Amino acid sequence: MGTTDDTGVRKVHVVASLTIQSQCFLEVVNQHMPATLHPTMEEALSLAYLNTGHDRVLLVDVAYVGVEQAFEELGRARLPQNTYPALMNVRRDAPWVADCVLHGVRGLFFDDDHFELVLRGINSLIEGAVWISRETLLAAATQPSRDLGTNGNSNTGELTRREQEILGMICVGATNQEIADKLFISTNTVKTHIYKIYKKIHVPNRMQAALWGAKHL
Repeated sequence: MGTTDDTGVRKVHVVASLTIQSQCFLEVVNQHMPATLHPTMEEALSLAYLNTGHDRVLLVDVAYVGVEQAFEELGRARLPQNTYPALMNVRRDAPWVADCVLHGVRGLFFDDDHFELVLRGINSLIEGAVWISRETLLAAATQPSRDLGTNGNSNTGELTRREQEILGMICVGATNQEIADKLFISTNTVKTHIYKIYKKIHVPNRMQAALWGAKHL
């Protein structure tokens, strides 16, 4: 369900129940960017590996999937760098909001967000940005009992000066394109640096890299 762009690639994959509300939501999204609806996380995640050269947002309705299942399946999936998971219909007072960051979630959309804000957030995610408040990021970074790579020990000595510079920009929410423009390098070179950073500090995704950098840079 949903249309595709000129490359035949859907940019937004929504995991939600097949209801009138979800279909209406999808129709509105499709007016702005190609989107499709999936009844299960497994179906949506399987597509993340088919077209790894294209950026896309994985938008999970936690009112339908359940947050624990979403965390579990995202943890197993090891998504490509250009697949950006986000949760929608999140309660603002949910006690697990900060934990989303530690599970690699790049965007949070609350159950009282208006559609224009959701659409703006989806666009930002596709461009490689983070759609999570600074307060939530800070709360995640200051949780003392979390493993944020290298068993909590600083490992900046293994990072080159350029890698530390890029990690610092990731920490403040810069997109790959913004990093490339700032450093006068290509986005492919940025992605290569980021992959090396992940390997050196032992984190699986951008969010945990940003948290690690906030603690150790």
